[in-house]
Amino acid sequence: MLARALRLLVIVVVSVSLGYLIGSGVLGEGTPIPPAVQSPFLVSNLYIQPAEVPSNEVLTITISVVNVHDTWGICSLVLKINGVKETEKQVNMDARSVKDVSFSVAREKTGRYSVFINGLNGSFTVVAPAAQNE
Repeated sequence: MLARALRLLVIVVVSVSLGYLIGSGVLGEGTPIPPAVQSPFLVSNLYIQPAEVPSNEVLTITISVVNVHDTWGICSLVLKINGVKETEKQVNMDARSVKDVSFSVAREKTGRYSVFINGLNGSFTVVAPAAQNE
C-alpha cells in the first residue's frame, strides 16, 4: 500500500512540474504539448484480482485516477475486454485528488482475456470450475 501511495505521489509531482513548465513558458513559445500532459487526469496502477477465476465468477479490475489540476473535473474511463467496449464510468474528481475506481467482470467462456482501460493493459484468465466432491 505504501509503495502504491509513493508511486502516485511521484506521478503527481512530475505532472505538477510539467504543468508549471508548460504554463510558465519555460519550455518556450510554440513547444508542442504531448497529449498525456494535456489531460488533467493520470490513470495508473491497473490491478486485476484475482488474475485467474473459474467461469462465471466475478473478478475486480481496479485503477487509480489522479486529477493533477487545481479544478474539479470528470474523468471518463472506458473498459475494453478483448478490444470490445465492456462499460464506461464517469468519475467526479476534486482538484488534486486521487481515487481508485473498480469494475466487476465475469466471463463464462474459458480462456485468456485482455483488458484495456485508458491506455493501461492487463489480462486475466477464466478456467473451468473445479469438480465438486459429492
